[in-house]
Amino acid sequence: MVRWPRWCGLLPLLPLLVLALSALAPSRRLAVVLGPGQPAISEPFRLEAGPLGSPQISLRADLPANSALELALELLDSQGAVVLALSKQAWRESGTWSEGGESGTWEERDDQADLALRPPKSGSYRLRLTPEELLDSAGQPLQTPIVVQVEVRQHQVDAPLLWFTAAIGLAMVRILQASVYGNWRQRRALRLEDSRAAIRLRAGGDGLLRAVVRARYERPSSDRPPAAGLPPVRLELSVAGPRGEQLLQEALKLVPARHSNDGDHWLTVTQTVHLRLPQRESVRVQAVLSEQLADGGEPWAIEWIELVLEDGVVSPQPVAALPLDLNREGS
Repeated sequence: MVRWPRWCGLLPLLPLLVLALSALAPSRRLAVVLGPGQPAISEPFRLEAGPLGSPQISLRADLPANSALELALELLDSQGAVVLALSKQAWRESGTWSEGGESGTWEERDDQADLALRPPKSGSYRLRLTPEELLDSAGQPLQTPIVVQVEVRQHQVDAPLLWFTAAIGLAMVRILQASVYGNWRQRRALRLEDSRAAIRLRAGGDGLLRAVVRARYERPSSDRPPAAGLPPVRLELSVAGPRGEQLLQEALKLVPARHSNDGDHWLTVTQTVHLRLPQRESVRVQAVLSEQLADGGEPWAIEWIELVLEDGVVSPQPVAALPLDLNREGS
C-alpha cells in the first residue's frame, strides 16, 4: 500500500486556496465628487506591500449619458509626494433604435479602470483626481459634478494564472498516480474459449500479484432474457509452486451481470484477487469457472474465459491479500 501519490491530489488546491483567501479579503470603498475642472482628494486609505499578491485600485465614473471625460489621477503617499501619475479617458453613449416595427434602447460605456500596483512600502495613501475635460456629445463642456467610485482591495492575485496553475497541477498529479497505481513489473493475459485458464510466471517480492478473472456466458437462443433467479457462478482459484505443490485453493461464488443490446442477451462475471508472495518464485495460477448456468430451460454456456496476472501492483488503500506459503512441501 502506497498512499503518498494519493495525497499529492491536494497540491492543485493550493493555488485555489490562495485565490479564495484573496477573494475573502475585505475591500475599502470611497466616493470622490469632482467639480468642473477642480481637483479632489480622496480620504486616506491603506495599501499593503506584502508578498501575497498586490493591491488593486478600481475606479468607476458615474457619467451622464452621451458624455466623455479625461481624468488625471495621482497617487499620493502620506507625505503628499506623487507615487503614481496617469490619465484615463472615459465615455458613455446611449440612444434608441427601431427596426421592423420594433424599438428599444442601447448603451455603451467605458468608464472603469483597474490599477494593480505594488507600493514602495505599506502605509496610508490618497488619490488626487482632476477632471481635465468633461464634454457632451457635441464637444461642449459640461458643468455637471461627477462622482467617482473607488474600491481598494489588498492582496489581489492573478485569478486566470492561478486557475491555469491548478489545472496543470491536477494533470501532473493524475499522471503521477497513473504511473504508480497503474504500473507493474510484468503483465500476462490469456483468453481461451474454455472454462479454465492457467498462467505460470515468476512473480513476488515488492508489491502484490493481482489476478483478474473475466468470463462471458451465452446461449443459442440469446433473444430470450435471463431469468431473475440465476445461480451464482463458481470460481475455483488455485496457485501452485515451482514443483507443483499446492499453495492456495479458493472457491468463490460470483454473481453474473446481465447485458442486453438490440435483442441479444449475455452474462459476464469479473473477480479480482490479490496475492502476496514474500519472495520471487515461479508460480502457476489457474482459474476454473462453471461451464454452464441453469436457467429453467436452455442453460447458459461459457463462451470464453480471460485470466490477467499483474505482478508488482501497489494500492492507495488497504486490500485483502491472500498470503502464499512458498515453504509448503509438495504433495
